[in-house]
Amino acid sequence: MSSPAPLNDLLQRLQIPSEYAYDTEEIQAKTQAIEKLNAWKADASKVLRELRVLLAQHTDASQVSTAEKASIICATVPFEDEKEEWNSSESSRLAAEILREISPPTVPLLNEILSHHVKPMFRSNPHPSLNTSTGRKLNRPAGGPMASQDFYESQTWKRHVGAPAITKDYDRLWHLVIPPTMTMLDDYQVPYKLKGAKIILEMLERVPKDLLKRTGIDGLILQSLNNCLGHFNHEDSPDLIRSAISASLRLILLTTVPGSATQFDQICTLLGEGIIGTIWLYSSAKLAVIEASIDSVPPLIRALGLGSSRYLKVEF
Repeated sequence: MSSPAPLNDLLQRLQIPSEYAYDTEEIQAKTQAIEKLNAWKADASKVLRELRVLLAQHTDASQVSTAEKASIICATVPFEDEKEEWNSSESSRLAAEILREISPPTVPLLNEILSHHVKPMFRSNPHPSLNTSTGRKLNRPAGGPMASQDFYESQTWKRHVGAPAITKDYDRLWHLVIPPTMTMLDDYQVPYKLKGAKIILEMLERVPKDLLKRTGIDGLILQSLNNCLGHFNHEDSPDLIRSAISASLRLILLTTVPGSATQFDQICTLLGEGIIGTIWLYSSAKLAVIEASIDSVPPLIRALGLGSSRYLKVEF
C-alpha cells in the first residue's frame, strides 16, 4: 500500500483498551473508565469506516502487502462478534465488509498472522504440556509440578483483549495454531475455555487425523475438553458444555476406527463419566447446564448404537 502512515494510524486506533479484559462489574464501578471506553467505542466505528474507504481506494489486491493484510485482519476480526463488550452493531457490520474485501487467506498470509501477531501474545505464557516449537505433546509438563500454577499466574496474553477472535495447511502451521488454542482451552475462566472449544470444533472440520495422532495432541485435547464439563457456575457454562461435548465426540470419531473397542470406550467415558458422572451428579441445581447436557446426548446415543442400552436406566 502506497500510504502506510494512514493505515498504521487507523490500525493503532483500533487497538482494544485493556480495560475490557476486566469484569463488567469492575468496569461499571469506575465512572471515568466507562466514559473513556464509550468514547473509544464510538470512535472505533468511525475508524472502521475510514479503513473501509482506504481499502476501497486500493482495489488491486497486489497493492496491499501480506504484512499489511495480516495487520488489517488482526485489527478487524475482534469486531466481527457484535456481542463483545467493545463492539457495536455498526462496527460489526463494517468489520464484516472489510474482511470480505480481503481474498481468502493463503498459507503465507496465515503464517504472517500466526507468527507475527498471535504467537508473540502467548510467548511469555507457554502451555506446560506442549512443545511450542513443534506443536507436539511433551512426555512430561515443562517447568515441573508447579508449571500449571505458573501457567495461570503469568497470563500476559489476556491484555490483548481481541486475541481469542483470531482463528489449509496444518502441517506447516501446526506449531503456530495449537499452542494458543490450548492455552485458551485450558484457561480457568469459562469465556476463554469456550472460545478455545469453538476453535477446536472448527479445527476438527479440516485437520488431518494423522497429524493429531502423530503429535500426540488428540489425547491432550480430549482431556482438556473433558475438564470443561466441570464448569457450571458461569452464564456461558451451558454453551461451554455443548461445545465441549460436541468437540469431544467429533474428535473421537475422527481419531478412532469405526466400531472399534477404543471408539466405544471413549464415547462411553464421555457419556458415563463426563455427562452422567460429572454434570448430572454435581450440577442438578443448574437447569440450563442440565438442559445443555441433555441436548448433547442424542448424537452420543446414535454413535454407540446398541451399546447405549446400558444407560437406559440412568436417573438424575
